[in-house]
Amino acid sequence: MSRIGKWYMRLIGAIGIVIALHSAWRFFFSPSPLWSPEKLPTFCSLLLLSWICYCLPLYVRDDCTVDLSFISIQASILTLGPEAAVIISLISYPISISSTPGGKEYIHIFNTAPIKTFFNIGNCNISLWVGGLAYYAFGGTPGNITLPGVLPPAFFYIAVSMAANVAVIFFYYRFSHDGDLSNVLIPLILGLLPSIALSSPIGYFLAMLLVMDNGVWLALLFMLPLLLARYSFKLYLDGRRQQFSIIKAFAAALDAKDAYTQGHSSRVAAYTVQIATAMHLPERRVRRLADAAVFHDIGKIGVPDSILQKPGALTPEERAVIQRHPQTGVDILRELDSYQELLPLILHHHEFYDGRGYPDGTKGDEISLDTYILGAADAFDAITSDRPYRHGRSTQDAVAILLEESGKQFHPDVVAVVADMAARGELGPDALEEEDASC
Repeated sequence: MSRIGKWYMRLIGAIGIVIALHSAWRFFFSPSPLWSPEKLPTFCSLLLLSWICYCLPLYVRDDCTVDLSFISIQASILTLGPEAAVIISLISYPISISSTPGGKEYIHIFNTAPIKTFFNIGNCNISLWVGGLAYYAFGGTPGNITLPGVLPPAFFYIAVSMAANVAVIFFYYRFSHDGDLSNVLIPLILGLLPSIALSSPIGYFLAMLLVMDNGVWLALLFMLPLLLARYSFKLYLDGRRQQFSIIKAFAAALDAKDAYTQGHSSRVAAYTVQIATAMHLPERRVRRLADAAVFHDIGKIGVPDSILQKPGALTPEERAVIQRHPQTGVDILRELDSYQELLPLILHHHEFYDGRGYPDGTKGDEISLDTYILGAADAFDAITSDRPYRHGRSTQDAVAILLEESGKQFHPDVVAVVADMAARGELGPDALEEEDASC
């Protein structure tokens, strides 16, 4: 990370601490404090709920989590005010303990980089405080949650706090990363919108329970079905992750059968991601391509080793056998709902741009650009890797072959990007080794 990126993270954290101190003074010690002793049960229950939510994130992907903390924070704003929400978040987030995606390790403040914790606290406090200003500007009054008057301040609190969060993240990536920020921000916004839109009514219902008689107990009971729903969804996500791991291990075992193809699928996945990112594909398509690349040759499990490892040229009959592997791969994955989007990529990754490929002889725009990216990455690794019948060739030779076949076997736009990346030293076996060494 650049020096300016680190200073930016420190600045955000420092602003967050100032906001926290101001909120604590405003809530507890100002001439007109928002605090009163009878609010202690509500404050403690919201603090407990916020801590539980931070401790139980759901890993939609290894790099993407969803938690229920927004619900408790929104209820805090509606019942006690934005200042209380800042204080509750400030206390509950640092003491939270959550598991890693695989569930084998735990994440807490003592094994997280201090600057990251500092930045995350600052980002959260800034978002809540700016959103709180909008809440007050549009007539919000803590504890007054009557409909429809509560809707405008609640809506603008959500919109402004979300915009502030995205703005902080935007400048973080601007200062610490190069490249197209749309691949980061658009998925971030699209990922936030459904979660916030669907959880906002739950936050309101929780606030409504808290202002009722015995509201603290009602709110705690109300959270139990939500935690059950969270547990059910976690089981579903864990099942998908385990299914992916099994199929990935299956593909790795196939690679390991032959010393010449060992690591082929993982290298093709790496090349595919690099090319797709350079072509500015959305993050979702890049992830789909990476998964398809891992499984693209899984159908070769049905090809005899005598054909796969033959040191000489294949006979027409042997070539016909090996050309069935895309369809075999599709047949293996067809019954798994999670992989339906991958099937066209796996089936057509040996199709040619001019229609000479297999299994269907499709051409041009009849198949997607994504498929051509996978096909080019597959060919690039095949050319630069050792095979039973020849030694691997250089990156320059591979690029020359792709350029010669541009508009024939390969999509011209994909070849142009591959050639440009290789000329800058960003693509090839040496570039992969450097990337692995830096991780």
